[in-house]
Amino acid sequence: MQDSGRDERAITRRALLLGGSAVIVGASEFLLPSSAMAASAGADIYHGSRLRAEVALTFHGGGDLSIARKILAIAKKDQAPITVMAIGIWLNSNSTIGQEIIDAGNEIGNHTLNHKTMTTLSLKEAKYEISKGKLALANLVGSTGRWFRPSGTQKSNGIIRAAAGASGYAHCISYDVDSRDYQDPPAKTILSNVTKSIQNGSIVSLHLGHSHTVTALPLILQALADRKLAPVTISELLRA
Repeated sequence: MQDSGRDERAITRRALLLGGSAVIVGASEFLLPSSAMAASAGADIYHGSRLRAEVALTFHGGGDLSIARKILAIAKKDQAPITVMAIGIWLNSNSTIGQEIIDAGNEIGNHTLNHKTMTTLSLKEAKYEISKGKLALANLVGSTGRWFRPSGTQKSNGIIRAAAGASGYAHCISYDVDSRDYQDPPAKTILSNVTKSIQNGSIVSLHLGHSHTVTALPLILQALADRKLAPVTISELLRA
């Protein structure tokens, strides 16, 4: 017998491909045309609906390709789609990796061109970083990505949001669970950092370029399965 949750997620994927989006109001979910999402006010998004047993594993897209590919292989083997917020210079330097991410059933987004600390940038500089990151995506995967995550900060500011809006990104994707894998702790510490605070709707911050994350990822996926939390992309999590 098929898993009804998987059926629902498959239907949602098809709806997203047709350009639908959704907004959560209380306990209800309303489908909206994508233009309605684009017209909404910019704000940081830290998590999705707390009513659904889904989480989004998001990865900073940079670093050693061999490590990145190991993580992509684990996610594919476990049928756990991830969202990679890709750095433009990383994509430009590795012309096939963006398409590899997409072909493996994952989602890709914009994490700026050079991964600067965006809270220190002027509006002109921020616009440049985001627009050039968007161009890298367009050139290498044929899409500018639905989502943008600021580099060097968990929280955006007015300049970042204005720059993101100028490139067509209605929101900045943040997270409510920080794995701290970029500090290169043991895999069990990464697992603990994730599982101690994860819940329905969580967005988890991880990184493709750190070897201990390769060891930690199967442990994280098993922990999610034990808690009956389904890994989904950001678009699926937000029904956008």
